[in-house]
Amino acid sequence: MKAVPDRTEDFLAQRLDAARDLYILALALGERGPRQFGTLIQEARLHFIQVIEEARVAGLNTIDIQNTLASHNVDLADTIRPDLRERLDELLRAHANPR
Repeated sequence: MKAVPDRTEDFLAQRLDAARDLYILALALGERGPRQFGTLIQEARLHFIQVIEEARVAGLNTIDIQNTLASHNVDLADTIRPDLRERLDELLRAHANPR
């Protein structure tokens, strides 16, 4: 990763983290059809792929991207606004315990 400037590497790491988190949220919340994922999951997946391609164009190889994704925390607590997190928790509880 030495060929990629530090600021660019940090920016790409943030983009990769955010795209991964978005994809994880979509997988957790998105609908699944009988043979395919719903549109939320499909769009999040396409975004994740696009960000990975941007990282490749910027000079990161597959191993660099893998290491970047693996070295960052997957805890979403610091990436979701508190008010949205409360609503997300409420939706997840309602989905887990339908009345």
